[in-house]
Amino acid sequence: MTISGHDVILLEPLRYSSEALVIPTERHLPYYVPKTEVERRLAELQASLARQDVAAAWIDGIADLFYYAGSAQSATLLVPAQGRPRYVVRMSIERARAESPLAVEPFAGGRALFAAAAELIGASGRLGAAFEITPASLYAKLVECFGASRVADVGPAIRRRRAVKSAWEIEQIHRAAEQATRIFARMPTMARQYETELELSAAIEFELRKMGHPGPIRLRRIGQELAMIVVVAGDSALYPTNFDGPVGGEGPSPAAASGAGWKPMKDGETLMADMVTAHNGYHADDARTWFLGREIPAAVRQAHAFCTDMLAVLESHLKPGVAAGEVHRLTTEWVARQSAPSGLMGFGENQVKFFGHGVGLELDGLPVIAAKQEFILEPGNVIAVEPKAFLPGVGAVGVENTYVITPAGCESLCPTPLEISAI
Repeated sequence: MTISGHDVILLEPLRYSSEALVIPTERHLPYYVPKTEVERRLAELQASLARQDVAAAWIDGIADLFYYAGSAQSATLLVPAQGRPRYVVRMSIERARAESPLAVEPFAGGRALFAAAAELIGASGRLGAAFEITPASLYAKLVECFGASRVADVGPAIRRRRAVKSAWEIEQIHRAAEQATRIFARMPTMARQYETELELSAAIEFELRKMGHPGPIRLRRIGQELAMIVVVAGDSALYPTNFDGPVGGEGPSPAAASGAGWKPMKDGETLMADMVTAHNGYHADDARTWFLGREIPAAVRQAHAFCTDMLAVLESHLKPGVAAGEVHRLTTEWVARQSAPSGLMGFGENQVKFFGHGVGLELDGLPVIAAKQEFILEPGNVIAVEPKAFLPGVGAVGVENTYVITPAGCESLCPTPLEISAI
């Protein structure tokens, strides 16, 4: 059927029986994580635990659960360094059994869960958890049960392993980036149909949802949140924000202190669309810039060209065997030899110290292209690189592209032209 000129697919209603809800999982079949993926990931985790002298890992972060179990249900996954993992699910047990290749154990209470962990690590083994996302209450309980010396941080090892994407994962990210490519092609038309940033943002979000975007953006860092797209016009791009990124934004209210706001879009300003697209849990992060008006001022063209030149410099260093910190150092030296535009990598307190970040199941992944980062790039890393500048009275210029590291260097997943154009 059609609503307001948009084609809407109506799904068949869920079917109920006297016993239980029958889940029409056939619609999810194309999205299931292959069993071979889950088995390989668990084998790599177990090898990592053995190297760290950790007897078992306690995994309950939603992205880590999806990565290692293939399902994002409320659960705890106990992975021993050797032997069969125990996938203990609170809800939904039905969905976990349908989606995960692992055997599902219904949650039988906190005491039973801690007893299962104790059984896996024995009398003297260590239990690993990802400290950066483990609630203080859970950490305190683990220490109470096993002692501080027997609770180890395996978060960094999990993040480093997840930073190397398989061919199947890269395909998911490529599908996410295709969403941005399709939206960017329509921006010249869409931008003139709406008056405010928020109206344009809502229209783009609607289109992204029809492409399969789930809506929420997953971040590793606790206390950070972000809309799926940041649409900013003029000085709104320079407005202070709480998010650790270079693009500002008024947001609709103090309770949502970033992204598109009520500001009208007007001629003589730039318009930037910075969008985090997502497919099957995997993110891509891309941005393009347009100028509202007939003639693009020379200073705006020059500043934007600086950003695209900077992107080319970054691309030249994104290759296997190079440390992320070295990519940042070499690019910083290039910037120092140029006449950089104002507000490079953020205006005022929005300025960030990185040039790029890993993307995948979370937006803030490894590697980070920043000073002194020792992470060595390798094939399978996926990185969003974002040289941007912010001009008072004009707005944002610059771009962002998602790249996959290949044996030969890097490959862009978003083919939309980088040049600024007038609309």
